[in-house]
Amino acid sequence: MTVSMSEAPRPLPVLLHGWGFSSAIWAPVREALAGQEVLTPDLPGHGAAGEGGLLREPEHLGRWLHATLPGNVAPVWVGWSLGGLVALLAARTWPGPQRLVLLGSSPRLAAGPDWPAALAGDELADFRAALDGPRDRLERRLAMRCAQGDAAAATLTRALVAALQTHPASSAGLVAGFDLLAGADLRAAWRDLNCPVAAWLAQRDALVPAAVASDLAALRPDARVRQAQGGHASWWRDPAPLAAFLREELA
Repeated sequence: MTVSMSEAPRPLPVLLHGWGFSSAIWAPVREALAGQEVLTPDLPGHGAAGEGGLLREPEHLGRWLHATLPGNVAPVWVGWSLGGLVALLAARTWPGPQRLVLLGSSPRLAAGPDWPAALAGDELADFRAALDGPRDRLERRLAMRCAQGDAAAATLTRALVAALQTHPASSAGLVAGFDLLAGADLRAAWRDLNCPVAAWLAQRDALVPAAVASDLAALRPDARVRQAQGGHASWWRDPAPLAAFLREELA
């Protein structure tokens, strides 16, 4: 079908999940966005997607994601946790109109001397060591950290463990995803993107501290930053506030 050159691309939310999870994690948000077209791909090596090693190839990862999109769209990249890094990689090379929303994420997820509001080195080392141990221990640790800070943390932890086990990531996907999480520094992409950017941060997030808000704003004074209650995955238990935020972005 030929698309008229005068036809404006339609906004399309592209929801990118976090490390170890799959696109199934977005079910509550999809329901809260009823009536809105949404794309929820599995990241490489996660859910039903193969090619886990692709997460180690940032230059190819963005183009891979572009190829999953239908024609004539203006993507609204929404990346949760590790998905935020993938969203930045996709946005960095997208040739048309777009928007970017980081959800419990930042351009650098590992702490550094000039980026303190992030995962500390000992926390990263613990997760890396857990990759070599029993899968259920890794899933439990990840789920607990995602649920920490939520009003119903124990219940949320159990639900997240079930999500991890129902749609498991491959070993290659987990290792490659961890390497991206621990090594990527995309602050220049966040600073230089020629499109609207926003961030949704949780006040009691144990993985992406809400204090990163000031760092994001320093790099992008025009960024729209919202601080919500709860922890890293509280949006999963109560998706309505996040859905309202995303509808505002789409509008």
